[in-house]
Amino acid sequence: MYAIWVEENFKSSLYSVFEKHLGARPRIRFEIDASSLDAFRDDPSTGASEAAVEDYGSAADGGEPTRIAPRVLVEKVSEKKLLERGRAAGLVEIYRFENFVPGENSELAWAAARAVADQPGKTYQPLFFHSHCGLGKTHLLHGIGWESLRRRPKSKIIFVTAEQFANDYIDAIQKNALVAFRKRYREADLLLIDDVQFLGRKEGLQREFFHTFNRLADQRKQIVLASDCPASEIAELEARLVSRFQWGLSVEIHRPGLETRAAILRRKRDDWHMQVDDAMIDRIVERVRGNVRSLEGALIRVAMVTTLNEEPLGPEQFAETIADICDVEETRQVGAEEIKRSVAEHYDLDVAILSGKKRTARVAEARQVAMFLVRSLTDLSLVEVAAAFGKDHGTVIYAVKKVKKRCEDSASFKSSVELIKRRLVRGGSSVEGTRPNGSARRQGGAGSDRLRGPAPKPGWALGE
Repeated sequence: MYAIWVEENFKSSLYSVFEKHLGARPRIRFEIDASSLDAFRDDPSTGASEAAVEDYGSAADGGEPTRIAPRVLVEKVSEKKLLERGRAAGLVEIYRFENFVPGENSELAWAAARAVADQPGKTYQPLFFHSHCGLGKTHLLHGIGWESLRRRPKSKIIFVTAEQFANDYIDAIQKNALVAFRKRYREADLLLIDDVQFLGRKEGLQREFFHTFNRLADQRKQIVLASDCPASEIAELEARLVSRFQWGLSVEIHRPGLETRAAILRRKRDDWHMQVDDAMIDRIVERVRGNVRSLEGALIRVAMVTTLNEEPLGPEQFAETIADICDVEETRQVGAEEIKRSVAEHYDLDVAILSGKKRTARVAEARQVAMFLVRSLTDLSLVEVAAAFGKDHGTVIYAVKKVKKRCEDSASFKSSVELIKRRLVRGGSSVEGTRPNGSARRQGGAGSDRLRGPAPKPGWALGE
């Protein structure tokens, strides 16, 4: 890897020097000196690369190779200087590989992030992370930036959110400074973009990002993206950008399991020097099943109350301390089959029809709503959701987009989907309520039309 970096960045200069002193253009081979590499590993903060060069002479003299001693070609920098450069690049110091806790939910994402940091532009181009919020996407983006900067201190690294990219673009237009804007982003060695879903519905911004993406990819510079949803589900994202985002490796990060949640909190407790024992952490992870931010919030609150009381919390105090977090995040876990049954009941259909070939308007709508809810409420991948309905993943992508669009256009349809979702996550015994067209469902005998079950809580929005 280091030999490749030296060759890409210094090959022309080396040719000029040797041609000047040898009188002929030599053939140069780049390789890593084993002893130098060992020294490099012993001092990882240097980011130094060494290359051994062999001079083969000109074709006329047929000379034997003469080994030239390796030289350090990348500057050594202090930790203080490294921090300054990282902050200037937009990196947050606390988000490093060293304090990321990989688990069964993020093993592939973790491995891909390390591979990209080791060989930017050579492995996955681009690398695309997607997951619900608070599961580690941003942490991995920053971790890639810090590790890459540590290995290659001279590299130009940029971390921004898509919103910041958009604001920079707008400022450049207003100040007639597009040349400087493009120079900054299109000459980066590593571009890290968070919250890519922000690009949706912004045609001009997408066009600018498309050309930036192409320029970096052509130069074999690394691009890493993160989004709250897969590229194919970003609203009104141009097809050419979707195809490019799916070009390299797309990795979904799932919600962490019980063991991983406990490991994360123990790591946070140790890093923050909190007086919270393992038993209390186990109680937290059993009650709070939301994202990592919710877990951290519960840990901080428990630690604070424990410190104030100067004694461990009892069961009642503990429940009271994290009650609001559990109310928001601790929802019942549901599966694909339960969601299908709930949707089928809501639409007065046989559940088997949702996985069949019938395509009337009513059946198609119910099937799309079921696919949307399975995708929203479970950690199943697109392929797994498709398999649950006997369809292909393209059908699931279309269904999710269709339901989202209809929810934006129709308040009654959105209310219907919200009601089904609320019943599922709160563990209601029935999902009966209003139909998508707003009419009441028939219960009992003739003339007994009525609504059953509580209405959705005011302010409860789809996707919460």
